[in-house]
Amino acid sequence: MVAVHYIDGETGGVVGRAFAEALPEEGARVSLDGGGEYLVLNYWELRPQSCDVYVRRVDSGEAAA
Repeated sequence: MVAVHYIDGETGGVVGRAFAEALPEEGARVSLDGGGEYLVLNYWELRPQSCDVYVRRVDSGEAAA
């Protein structure tokens, strides 16, 4: 399991944390508990067991597309 820290690509603020079997791929969409849907921009692996994933919120119009 990898500890994933989801970080807003614009503000640098942490928008969520989770444990995952594998790192999310760039361009993938992730749903964060209570935080909505986000698009994975890129990630920075800190160590083998954790990483920072940079995301941007997907607005409601974009999510429907």
